Amino acid sequence: MKNQRVTIIGGGIIGLASAYYLKNEGYKVTIVEKDKLGNACSKGNQGWICPALHTPVPEPGLISTSLKWMMKKDSPLYIKPSSFLMIAGWLKKFMKHCNQSDFKKSEDALQYLNYTTLDLFDTLKEDIQFEMHEKGMLFLFLDEIELKKNTDKFLKRAKLYNHEEPLVLSKEQIKEMVPNTSKNVIGGLLMERQRHVDPESLSKAFINNLKTNGNGVQILENTSVENFNIKDNTIKSVITNNGVVNGDIFLLSAGVWTGKIAQKLDIKLPLQAGKGYSITIKKPNFTSSFPLYLGDTKAGVSPFSEKIRIGGTMELSKINSSVDKRRIQNVKNSVLKYFNTELKGEYEEEWAGMRPMTPDGLPIIGELSTYHNMYVAGGHGMIGVSLAPVTGEIIRDLIKYNKTEYSINYFDPNRFM
Repeated sequence: MKNQRVTIIGGGIIGLASAYYLKNEGYKVTIVEKDKLGNACSKGNQGWICPALHTPVPEPGLISTSLKWMMKKDSPLYIKPSSFLMIAGWLKKFMKHCNQSDFKKSEDALQYLNYTTLDLFDTLKEDIQFEMHEKGMLFLFLDEIELKKNTDKFLKRAKLYNHEEPLVLSKEQIKEMVPNTSKNVIGGLLMERQRHVDPESLSKAFINNLKTNGNGVQILENTSVENFNIKDNTIKSVITNNGVVNGDIFLLSAGVWTGKIAQKLDIKLPLQAGKGYSITIKKPNFTSSFPLYLGDTKAGVSPFSEKIRIGGTMELSKINSSVDKRRIQNVKNSVLKYFNTELKGEYEEEWAGMRPMTPDGLPIIGELSTYHNMYVAGGHGMIGVSLAPVTGEIIRDLIKYNKTEYSINYFDPNRFM
């Protein structure tokens, strides 16, 4: 029923997108956010809307590769030694999924989830105003083997999932497109249908829409969940540091904190914080028409209006928001390998955000079997911004119709129970 109150726990990009789609259907929405809306993982994100790039993180061969990386601070994947024992159980589950069979099933599931992504962003752009670029995505490589491996991968996935085929570019063509590239760049790939958005502008667009056009939308910032009132397997209200918040239906979408809040319901959702780092450079000495994926170091460069953002790495170090200056410098060093000058500007903002990672590399989307009125949307890892609209649509469909046109069996929150 549209006059029902949906209480959403978490005001990140997934919670905001879900609130937007539910509000548009006439539901009354309350957002409970422990900090400020849109201020967590998606704030310093690269903003890539690249369905062709989406694969589950646990993949075949990653165990042997990651063992070499894990204890090196300058590697794409780093596990903080002091955190190792506390996340060992999660790592064991993660490594169990690093096989070809699980990878293929998960890859299929992600790709089928993605098939409306670009259309959904087009529709969003007609209703809310945010910064989106549609020039494509450029991949740069220092190594011929990496270029060949990625070319083959994208050609295969183009046939499997109807993506575009990559345009292979020579060193000279890359130089024409991005003059500041280093002589060490030997070639690249262009994926013309891919896009990127300024994630902060997307969050602000959702927030502005909810505030100005959101009949019945209530926003509770600086409000943390302490417990729940439950009766007959039905959640009646959320107990917060600022009082009791009622609701008819509840959605848990609190990013990396989703697992901890679920524990208050005696639900186990194995989410781990995968910390990523970025540096946003205002009025930079470098411009590009394309977001750049640096294929050998797994770093990236995203150009936005009057700023660029460089970022990368995956650090497993439990839930913490500390910024490791050495990791920041490592990101800068990994980017510098591709350019003939250091990327600088008038002002730099260093940032670290915790991506909510599941051991099977798939998001958690669906209704909890334990309770009659609790849904979960989380665990999107590094692709939360890209999957926010489709996740919002699915949550709207499940609440309104108790079903969805999307195949979501692999994302069922009850798979971990």
